[in-house]
Amino acid sequence: MLLRVADHLYWMGRYIERAENTARAVEAIYPTLPNGAFSADREWEGLLAMTGRRDDFVARNGSPSPAKIIRFILFDLENPSSLLASLRAARENGRSVSATLSPEMWESLNTLWLDLREVAAENHLLPGGVLPFIDRFKEGVHLLLGAAHTTLAEEEVFRLIDLGTFLERADHIVRTLRARHSSLLRERGQEAHYASWVAILRSVGALGVYRRVYHDSINPERITELLILREEIPCSLHACLDRINDLLRPLSGGIGPEAVRVAADLHFLLHNDRTRTILLNSLQEYLIDFAAALRRLGEEIDKGLRTPTCA
Repeated sequence: MLLRVADHLYWMGRYIERAENTARAVEAIYPTLPNGAFSADREWEGLLAMTGRRDDFVARNGSPSPAKIIRFILFDLENPSSLLASLRAARENGRSVSATLSPEMWESLNTLWLDLREVAAENHLLPGGVLPFIDRFKEGVHLLLGAAHTTLAEEEVFRLIDLGTFLERADHIVRTLRARHSSLLRERGQEAHYASWVAILRSVGALGVYRRVYHDSINPERITELLILREEIPCSLHACLDRINDLLRPLSGGIGPEAVRVAADLHFLLHNDRTRTILLNSLQEYLIDFAAALRRLGEEIDKGLRTPTCA
């Protein structure tokens, strides 16, 4: 496969996952507000912090408010991490390799972008239309992923899309935990923070899994364990790194050995015997180191997909 094609497939996977993560993060907070009203400013500030683009937001929008934040995160095409901008980027990468995709998959992706762009342009989504917009997006993504699994035949195409998907998912988990770090420091008896803990789990699609695994009340220690260490849970960092390592090995000749080495080092951070103690006492430092290593891994994959590896 041409490196150019591989690069577009990888980034298409990343951007689709990024858009889905953004939708889930907004959905995690919005229903907790009374009648969908904008309140709980701390929760919305946490959502803005998770994007890592607060300075950009303030420079263009002034002081934060929930209405401004939700427009920035969902609809702002100048914000490269917004849902609509991520979907546009996924569509552009898909268009560049549409001959590699199945016709059904390309049609699903293109239709989803055109549909949501039109809906967003109507500009009547706040406050009543946020959740219907997200539902429309999720329905389109499910159709897209269903088309991929039923019509794509080449394993290498799946492998590259999945590599982007799981790297982006791991990044989202780390961003979420870092942005909500202060909530995870609260004592378990402080019921005022229960909604924040639920929002953390909902924003990574793990609330139902948590209840199936632990069968009791939600507390910060178990949230941390579930989202970082539980390798059998698909939305955990451990599961993401397992999958990334599996995906990289057959691609190492094309992407290069350094990406494989960095992924293996990240995996070690999850198996180290001292990890549980570190998570209890130095969670923020651990997440900072993990985020830096994830960035390095992404850089190595990008470099490998843009530079032919000599035999």
